[in-house]
Amino acid sequence: MKNCFIIIGCLLLFFSCNQKNKDTKKATNTNNFSNQFILKGELLNGEASTVYLNKIIGNSIYQIDSAKIENNKFTIQGVVEYPERFAITFNSYASKTILILENLPINITIDVENINDPIITGSPLNTKLDEYKTISKSIFRKIDYLFPRFQKARLENDVKKLEEIGTEMKAIEKEFQEFSFQFIKKNNNSYIAPMLLTDQLKTSTIDTIKIKQSYQLLPEEIKHSPDAEIIATFLELH
Repeated sequence: MKNCFIIIGCLLLFFSCNQKNKDTKKATNTNNFSNQFILKGELLNGEASTVYLNKIIGNSIYQIDSAKIENNKFTIQGVVEYPERFAITFNSYASKTILILENLPINITIDVENINDPIITGSPLNTKLDEYKTISKSIFRKIDYLFPRFQKARLENDVKKLEEIGTEMKAIEKEFQEFSFQFIKKNNNSYIAPMLLTDQLKTSTIDTIKIKQSYQLLPEEIKHSPDAEIIATFLELH
């Protein structure tokens, strides 16, 4: 039963990479907007003096840039070799916000009271990721209905009910995985595909065959991205 809840955390992790030497680089030409990202942010319902841009490696984050916050607004700019997910943190808060950086002007509004759901504009990849997250959450809302029943059955030591609920939870997990692989297949020509494939490595049941099939559909250019390289390494070991 415990494993049935592991996958819920995958929605909040939002995402890893394996090469620290591909950190964002300071832009040398601030007028060449097409070859750099310019992240303009606004902080709502909170105060902080410094914002940090962090590289995600495995389950850890590493600070690679920072900026001062003035009037609750900040700007960070640089270059990414490939689109990747990064973590935004603040000196006043322990929580982090995940976003994809691509070499475009990007706007982000972060509400401290809802830090996991920023509003991001100017970035097609973040828009696509938000679409995926929205549908995923609708699937997992079904667990909200099951959880009170699970608690009641556990308190009553109702083995039969626990087995029934466990079966229902596994069905929800299967529905989520099938949706994820269909979404990846539909968007296989986008950098969002390898990002979501790496998330499949964090699930309680890893479908190596489907991961391999999905990876093989990726264009060669996208296979060079950090997330795709994680998948390639995984497949070499399995």
